[in-house]
Amino acid sequence: MPKGPVKNFSTFITVNMSCDFSANTTIVHDLQYSLFEESFSLKLNCMETYLRPDPGGALIPWLYALFLLLFHLPACIIRAVRWESAQYLALGLAVLGIALTIQSYEGTSLKAETVLVWMPLTLILDVGAMLQMVVLIIEKHGFRNLVQAFSNAVLKLGRKRRSRPPLAAAVQIDLDLPAHPEPNSTKGGNVAVSRDVEAIPQKPHDDVLRHTIVALFAFIFLLIMIILQIMALVFAVKGRNGPDKKVKWCSPAFRDFAVAVVVPGTCDIYPVTNSSSYGIGCIELPARQQADWLSGTIVCLSASLIVQAMDMALLRCAHGRRFRGVKMQRPWLTMFSGVLILIVLITFSVFNAGRLPPGISNIVWVFRKSAKETHGSVCRGTLNSPGLRGMIIGWTDGLFDSWGSVYHGSTLS
Repeated sequence: MPKGPVKNFSTFITVNMSCDFSANTTIVHDLQYSLFEESFSLKLNCMETYLRPDPGGALIPWLYALFLLLFHLPACIIRAVRWESAQYLALGLAVLGIALTIQSYEGTSLKAETVLVWMPLTLILDVGAMLQMVVLIIEKHGFRNLVQAFSNAVLKLGRKRRSRPPLAAAVQIDLDLPAHPEPNSTKGGNVAVSRDVEAIPQKPHDDVLRHTIVALFAFIFLLIMIILQIMALVFAVKGRNGPDKKVKWCSPAFRDFAVAVVVPGTCDIYPVTNSSSYGIGCIELPARQQADWLSGTIVCLSASLIVQAMDMALLRCAHGRRFRGVKMQRPWLTMFSGVLILIVLITFSVFNAGRLPPGISNIVWVFRKSAKETHGSVCRGTLNSPGLRGMIIGWTDGLFDSWGSVYHGSTLS
């Protein structure tokens, strides 16, 4: 800030903002810089605060992605060594992945600006797990045996429901039986009881039936995840080919009658708009990061579908083969690719949480003007990176925005 009184408003603007603005330059709507001349001489400072993405504009927080990695990595190791031991864990992770993906689609409506929330890149791990269970279970027991075990279980359940005797009839049968039947007696009800016991069909093998149910759910989840991936690929292509997009970045410094933000050096002027969050103001910046991730989503999802097909062929053709003692009949490509994607997401999330978005600097000028005041005010603001908290707010708000008052709360009337 220059020392001493400011004699010329235009000179003060040039020195402090590195911009050659004239006094009659329009800042926003019909407001000109001349309305803020007196305020510039006061050399006011705004509150030092953060700048965070508006709901839907944040990559998955690195802490959440780290939790996913810590769950998936042991599951991958177990599936590689003893796949039967990780069946229920793999099914649980698949349910979690499907639920989060569907919720992200619903919360963001698959808008191009919110691609950081809805891109389903981590589904490749769950797809590989479901492929492995379906193929290996069918190979272990045979498709016909699985169908037979499932049919027998359904028929037996139906017979139990149809042949269940009324309570009164069951009591009467018990009363007709002798209290102490002879071991070798062939009279009356004992013969019928003995024949009924001999006529009970043998139960299907518990292991076969259990694997049949697991394979059925795995196949259903597999189809759902493939459909979700194809949907995201279609919307990513549409968003990438659409017009240029902008995203909102918000800060508490942009409230209290703030009308615009000016960036020193570049001299960009950003009008202040309302946020979908309460008590905060926002500016719209070019969606450069979103455009890059739209392209990345198209490439990664296309490659993921190819890798999943290759793993399907590997699981079908590598029966009993080993490479340096390692079993080849495993979804190695999807496992390595999925873990790599999670590591990349964690890295970018940590990087984004510690920096400001392109198009803005840590020092800005905030212009304020209320309707009741003749002149406006200007203060020098300092913006910090969003940090983990800002990324959690931006990503979680975008994910659950469709829940309405259940998530955001409501006022009681």
